[in-house]
Amino acid sequence: MRFREKHQEDAGIDLTPFIDVVFMLLLFFVVSTTLFKGATELKVQLPQAKTQSFIKSEKTIEIGIDAQGAYYLNGVSINSSDPKKLKKILTVKLEKNPSLALVLAGDKKSPHQAVIWALEIASQLGISQVQIIAQK
Repeated sequence: MRFREKHQEDAGIDLTPFIDVVFMLLLFFVVSTTLFKGATELKVQLPQAKTQSFIKSEKTIEIGIDAQGAYYLNGVSINSSDPKKLKKILTVKLEKNPSLALVLAGDKKSPHQAVIWALEIASQLGISQVQIIAQK
């Protein structure tokens, strides 16, 4: 008498979920590497904008930064590119009117560090309204 042989399935590991995870990781790294590469190669020319919404008023202080990094306060030179001097002058202005807003107008070729210092000073002095203007 012949008995039927039972076919036993292999007790192996199903690789389908593993392959799915590997492809998802591959996709993640491809996309993130592509985005990272694009961000480092970004070339911009500042400042230019289509619209200009700056309205000068008595409640604003305009800080201008020229191409050499020298600061101007409401169009008048403070004869310095030292951020400490700018901070002293702004402190005096804010004592008279603490609700002043800051308008930052940097030259296209001004050093980025000068702009960062001006924004940092505004933050330290508690100026919450900061507007950066661009040329139309």
